[in-house]
Amino acid sequence: MSEEQKMSPEMEKKDGAMDLPETGTAMASKSTKPVNQRKTSPLVLGLGGFVVALVVGFLIFYGVSVAQVKNMSRSSFTFKSAAFLHLPVASINGKKVLYTDYIDNIQAMEKFYETDSNGDVAPTEDEKSDFILSRLLINNLVADVADDMDVKVTKEDIDKIATEQIVSGFPSKEDAEKEIMDRYGWTLAEFLDKIVYPTELEKKLSEKYAEENPSDNTADEAVRTQALEILKQIQDGTDFVEMAQQYGSDGTATEGGDLGWFGRGMMVPEFEEVAFSLDKGELYSDVVKTQYGYHILQVTDRRTTTDEEGNEVEEVQARHILFPFQENTDDAFRTFMNDKLKNADIKIIADVHNPFEGIFDTETTSTQE
Repeated sequence: MSEEQKMSPEMEKKDGAMDLPETGTAMASKSTKPVNQRKTSPLVLGLGGFVVALVVGFLIFYGVSVAQVKNMSRSSFTFKSAAFLHLPVASINGKKVLYTDYIDNIQAMEKFYETDSNGDVAPTEDEKSDFILSRLLINNLVADVADDMDVKVTKEDIDKIATEQIVSGFPSKEDAEKEIMDRYGWTLAEFLDKIVYPTELEKKLSEKYAEENPSDNTADEAVRTQALEILKQIQDGTDFVEMAQQYGSDGTATEGGDLGWFGRGMMVPEFEEVAFSLDKGELYSDVVKTQYGYHILQVTDRRTTTDEEGNEVEEVQARHILFPFQENTDDAFRTFMNDKLKNADIKIIADVHNPFEGIFDTETTSTQE
């Protein structure tokens, strides 16, 4: 006989006092059931199965998506799933280059060459990949360094560039937007975000670096002496254009140093201050020192125009000859960023070539399978 069946009447009575009265038969019947037995709701069982199926389905979806990205598939499924999962093709110091950004830039480059009417030879697949991936990796590195140095680009900065350097070259904003869409497949806003913003951020970072790391004064003086010698020759009657073509060191040299028309706020302050102090045709009697080097400066014309809001705007047309510092700020900044890149942790995740492989003779990590 079980222990439950051996229970004395006194114990039964005591137990019964705790609950509603029950017959001995009912008590005996209940006492034979396992104490911890519970009936599981079919709804709970069904929900548990659904969760398991959902997890398994997600893992399959994730695995297929990762495989497709590694194989550089351009299918609609791959693009959408990669966007949803934020899948990268590479990373630098843990900062991802997303597959969607990589493919989007590749497609824009392809569209550019497809619509090109100058007969330029389109790059190979590897060349396109190296160019796009290196630019996206460097953009990430620049963004990290900019954060460290507290360098920022504001919406006002980008709007100004859009108005003064992009839209101003077209009859209207709509024409500019159409040209960008036809050539790249991007809206103006996308073009500003993908091309203009990282370019401006790098420019501001270079300027901040130059402020914090001034050039050596001894080297500066040698460059200034050379610039003053050429200025003296121009003052004595030597043709400015010829001197610019011979001694100029920037992109304006072939054009005789021509900078075109510009208004206030478009040049570095020290250069702009001198330019707007000169009369039409006046050659500045000294050289102008900026972060780029020493400039011989001449204003060739002046005018007053009206901006979009109807306000009068003063502009000058000028030309210059730039004598960069022997260790100029651009070179110093380039060396600084190359050191950052050399020591960066670069991981190539998709089946693409590492654009920096062998450049710095350093090891980079590949997670290709």
